[in-house]
Amino acid sequence: MRTLAALAVPGTWTHPGGVLVGRTVANGALLDALVHHSSFERVLMVAGEDADLPVFESLIAEWKLPQGRLQACHLLQVPELLRTGHIDVLHHPAHLERLFDLVALRDRYATKATPVTGQTHSLSYPRLHQELARWPLLQPSATDAIFCSSTQGRRTLEQCFDHVEAAFKERGLSAALSRWQLPHVPLGVDVDALAPILKHEARTSLGLPSGRVVFLSLARFTEYDKLDAFPLLQAFAALVHEHKLDVHLVLAGARQGTRTPEMIALWAKVLRVDDRVTLRVDFSAPEKRLLLSAADVFVSPVDNLQETFGQSVIEAFAAGLPVIASDFDGYKDTVDEQVGRRVTTRLGVDWSQLSELGPLLYERPLHLILGQSIEVDLKALTATMAGLANDRPLRERLGAAAQQRAKSTYDWRVVVKQLEATWRDLSTKPFTPTGRSHPLKLDFQRAFAHFPTGHIADDRLVTRTAFSRTEGQPWVIYPELRVLISDDDVRWALTLCETPRAWGTLKEHLAATLSGREPWVAGFLATWLVKHGLIE
Repeated sequence: MRTLAALAVPGTWTHPGGVLVGRTVANGALLDALVHHSSFERVLMVAGEDADLPVFESLIAEWKLPQGRLQACHLLQVPELLRTGHIDVLHHPAHLERLFDLVALRDRYATKATPVTGQTHSLSYPRLHQELARWPLLQPSATDAIFCSSTQGRRTLEQCFDHVEAAFKERGLSAALSRWQLPHVPLGVDVDALAPILKHEARTSLGLPSGRVVFLSLARFTEYDKLDAFPLLQAFAALVHEHKLDVHLVLAGARQGTRTPEMIALWAKVLRVDDRVTLRVDFSAPEKRLLLSAADVFVSPVDNLQETFGQSVIEAFAAGLPVIASDFDGYKDTVDEQVGRRVTTRLGVDWSQLSELGPLLYERPLHLILGQSIEVDLKALTATMAGLANDRPLRERLGAAAQQRAKSTYDWRVVVKQLEATWRDLSTKPFTPTGRSHPLKLDFQRAFAHFPTGHIADDRLVTRTAFSRTEGQPWVIYPELRVLISDDDVRWALTLCETPRAWGTLKEHLAATLSGREPWVAGFLATWLVKHGLIE
């Protein structure tokens, strides 16, 4: 396999100026890992619009990669790359949005086995689940898979597929639906980048006390779709007032449209622990290593269904921290007695009506209600935190085991090998090129061809205009169009039109010249010339 092409949807791989989210952090790290640790000769980022390209072009310069190692292209170029066999794997860093459309694109243009793969992140959004309604018309082949970061997430996805298939059968629409393969491959972390520095140096840099046991939680400040920090604050207050422990709590994360940090600060005052609580809101990426290095214990009592894996936990492993986590989602895979402790969680609500309202409810309040329906055992959380605060040898033993697990299981060098092994296996599965058109495409030709007054007839004569001979270059090609046509293409077309020429003949000559581009581009260029007054 030589080329992996990955769909570069805005806000999925890079997030300039946006909120740091585990999904984007993990996807950005995957891109870095593929470029630096995979055996692919080329990683090709497929951008949907011209404005996306500079982001990846800047990465190419920043990483100082060998020529051609990381490249960016426009989605409009993918059909030709598939047709000529220049793409070996099509990957999308999401598990449903646009994934079925990638399958359709591959089916239409690929001439060899080209696996289409996706990646699970949040699984609890109704709009994503409803994408499965397209499944009967856009079925995967034996070469296709969705990487599941946790066994818990894979079980959820299997149940979603079961539900949709049953719904079709119930309505008499049953069909033999081919299933996606669902390999379990965890997300990864750059262990070397998070190796801890000296604790006292990190604490001095952050202004944290040197003698206290420091608990750290890294999570977005939003009770809507991450975790409720108030029970954690109560458990911490109990350590101070009831257990009389010399402890400190650091809550760090991005702000996400709420006043949660201010609410936490006020509640810390009410609980009389404000002098022992530090908030780091919207901390910079380099500060993460300092925060992890300064801590003694990492704590993550996540209660929200949007969490599927828990990237911050394996980051804590890499820094050599023992982890206290809720017994929830992917934490059941990553956190055990060798590296930390899990705290019991319990569901106390029948979610049936929320399931009915889910497609209509706004996603933030929906996830808030779902999260508030789950108890993280507060007494158990307090006792577990107290136990680790009082037992330094245990903390050190768990932390050392956690760091070793990060190296052996979650380092990107290890994870990339698992991904590559799966891609190689998928590429050997039977695949028959179909050339089928997208069954759910919006057929612009059929639906909108009646909008204009008429069509340009093939026998209509066109010739170069006086305006096209204006001194200089009397045209501007919008940046978004330069993937289709160039200034040289325009000059050649104008040369062809020095004498009157039939519209159909002009398109034929242009098609012969624009080799390597889709046939319709010749008609596009000819029409563009007329539109901008360069031929008439």
